[in-house]
Amino acid sequence: YQWLDGSAYVNHVDLVRKARGAQMPESFWTDPLMYQGGSDASLGPRAPVHARSEEHGIDFEAEIAVVTGDVPMGVTAAEALGHVRLVMLANDVSLRNLIASELAKGFGFVQSKPPSAFSPVAVTPDELGGAWRDGKLHLPLLTQVNGKPFGKPDAGVDMTFDFGALIAHAAKTRPLGAGTIIGSGTVS
Repeated sequence: YQWLDGSAYVNHVDLVRKARGAQMPESFWTDPLMYQGGSDASLGPRAPVHARSEEHGIDFEAEIAVVTGDVPMGVTAAEALGHVRLVMLANDVSLRNLIASELAKGFGFVQSKPPSAFSPVAVTPDELGGAWRDGKLHLPLLTQVNGKPFGKPDAGVDMTFDFGALIAHAAKTRPLGAGTIIGSGTVS
């Protein structure tokens, strides 16, 4: 399988870039961002996040993720939604203090993106009823840090790119194998 993480909530990207003093290109609103995460290791759903140093700026990113069936190269966004098999939660861990210098090299994430965690349960889109519509999950994402409530944004609000758009973006130049996990990016 592979783990591909998008940035469907462009508002989050804008806020993070502003915090780093970086300008956001206008194309970020029209073309999804996506990176290929490490697929050889994942954290357990409730496993602690280990890092070599807290100075790396350990941060969490609460996300919605989908698991696809086989997706052909060049699929349209509308067709891509038919390839969603499961919906689940993800915690895409970031080491914030390593990101700027790593991205400044112009090549992408490696060190600043340690293993991610996924929920212990995944459900089919039809099990979500009306909460799964238009390629988005319209439910609050309840987030806790060390057992304390942190946030509960509605995952269907402010999602600039739905999962059809994210899957089509990932499959633009290559097919995706069954079991591919596509993340929404941090729910903003």
